[in-house]
Amino acid sequence: MMDERYLRAVRDTLVKHQQWLLRDPLGQGRRADLSFFDLTGLGLSRINLAGAKLTGAGLARARLMGTVLSRADLYGADLSRADLSGAQLQNVDLRGARVDGARLQNANLQGADLRRGMMIEAGDRRAGGNADGSTTFVGCALTQAILTDCRMAQCDFSGSDLSGADFTGSDLSGAILIGADLTDATMRKVTLDGVLMCGARLNEELRTALERKGIDVDGTGLTTTAARMADLISEHQRWVDKDGKKGERIELQRIDLRGYSFANQLLCGAVMRFCGLRGADFSGAKLAMADLSFCDLRDADFTSADLSGCNLEGANLTGAKLWRARLRGVDLSGDGSRVWPTNFTNARLAGADLRDASLAGALLTGTDLTGIKTSFATLKGADLSKAAGRQRAAVSA
Repeated sequence: MMDERYLRAVRDTLVKHQQWLLRDPLGQGRRADLSFFDLTGLGLSRINLAGAKLTGAGLARARLMGTVLSRADLYGADLSRADLSGAQLQNVDLRGARVDGARLQNANLQGADLRRGMMIEAGDRRAGGNADGSTTFVGCALTQAILTDCRMAQCDFSGSDLSGADFTGSDLSGAILIGADLTDATMRKVTLDGVLMCGARLNEELRTALERKGIDVDGTGLTTTAARMADLISEHQRWVDKDGKKGERIELQRIDLRGYSFANQLLCGAVMRFCGLRGADFSGAKLAMADLSFCDLRDADFTSADLSGCNLEGANLTGAKLWRARLRGVDLSGDGSRVWPTNFTNARLAGADLRDASLAGALLTGTDLTGIKTSFATLKGADLSKAAGRQRAAVSA
């Protein structure tokens, strides 16, 4: 928790910044410089911070609803899980920033710079953003956001909700949109060279327009490792059998494994994030505590698979077969006091077959359950209060 002197220094800086914005005739105003300050969780909603220097600042979980940050310097800042709903971010510098999990509904980022930006640390000053210089908006809510005329080369929007967003005139060269929701997004005069869109949710009009431009929305640029996957699985099984003392855990990202057969394989604790796994066969596989977050798993087969404690956050499971899949949590303590649940947060399960599977105890916040096939026990005991589309679930005998 911030001490009183620290908060007073921040408050005085903000007051002088307001005077600076008003061109204070007495000359007492000064542009705010809160570079490298720890402002975690601070309430700064509806404050005018236009042109402020916030280089490397820690703004994780900060409340910035409606805040004016146009022309602000947020180079290398940490805005993860911050609430920037309706914020004004025109021409802001967000190079190297971490904005993962933030809320930016109806925010205006026109002309913003979201390219890579490496920061060299000096002394005790450490930037809050990404150490590798990447700019990441993973799992963000950007519905109806204005993203026109932005520089977004190589920016990572994996798993983000960009429905209704306007990208007109922006450069998305090499940007990562794996598993993103682009329903009703506007993409006029956009540069898309090398963009990754595996598993992105598109309406037919946008899909057709992108395909006419030569964009492979199901696998552009993903690395294939299918040829050596059998060796990786063998080493992973050894890693599981020897409790991590021998062998090597599977840890893959952005790999193209569409249609690959993992049937009956031991994959407990495997990590395969942001991968293209459309139509893959996981029937009978053991995937307890595995991480398949933000993967394209459309039409994948998980019949009788063990997905206990599996992380499927942001995954696209549209049309997947989960018949008789085991989805219960993993009891880490042995007495039920610490259960690791199966995670379907913000996953898309539209039209999936969940007959003879139970969603009781699973995390279903923002999960699209539209038109799922169920049996009597599928939804019994499940917390559907924050799920989406459940009213149209198809109940089967």
